[in-house]
Amino acid sequence: MRNKTWLLWGVLGGMMAGCSTSQKTPTLYGTSAVPAVANANASSTVLPFVVRGVSEDATYGYTAENPVRVGGGRTAGARNQQRYLNALKGPNGQDVTYARQASCCAFKTRRGAVDNTALLDVYQVTWAGKATPVTLYINMYRGGRLLAPQGFTGAR
Repeated sequence: MRNKTWLLWGVLGGMMAGCSTSQKTPTLYGTSAVPAVANANASSTVLPFVVRGVSEDATYGYTAENPVRVGGGRTAGARNQQRYLNALKGPNGQDVTYARQASCCAFKTRRGAVDNTALLDVYQVTWAGKATPVTLYINMYRGGRLLAPQGFTGAR
């Protein structure tokens, strides 16, 4: 009986070792987890939120101190970011394209991943005719009223 137990542990240990060596390298901190092709086609893969108004606050979405709060946390936060970005339009209704640049600006929240700390995500957003991309800050750990930042309109 004792030999069979050790044999079972040996087989399981070998299987676990085999699994761990065949896994892909995890995405590094600060890089986009979504390939550029997926970003370009995100409007067809994730349904947008409804964004009906434009913020009266000129800093909304443009600063780390006043990010767009899409909520969702670790389970739905990435999807909510895409849903929000898919709802944005340029000032004349142009389709926007976006790419995640990095994470920044640590803050405390009970929903955070490590030691109740979370990060904002930073996106570059542009549209046809826009010479330089716009940088938007998004908080997926806290929800709030969804508005378009000044200079954007929202899909209805």
